[in-house]
Amino acid sequence: MKILKAIDPKYHIEDGLIVKTSNGVPVPEDEPLILFRGRDRLALPMLQAYRELCVEDGCTAYQLEGIDNRIAAFEAFQREQSARMKQPGCTLGA
Repeated sequence: MKILKAIDPKYHIEDGLIVKTSNGVPVPEDEPLILFRGRDRLALPMLQAYRELCVEDGCTAYQLEGIDNRIAAFEAFQREQSARMKQPGCTLGA
């Protein structure tokens, strides 16, 4: 298995595909995805709201641990790299 880049603890990029790390199954190409970057100043509040929805929906501890991991990573990035924070879309794709 050639992991090029971990996306988060649950997914990685392998041979150009996004793969679920726990079982090695690629995400189907027709399944919509979205990527939030650490520099997106709206990503952290979005992740926190998503966590609340997960709790309300009765998600597993595995899911909550995963989202908590991402929240901690985004908080650390925001704290350590505050000069890199941006409004989403402000670079107009540049």
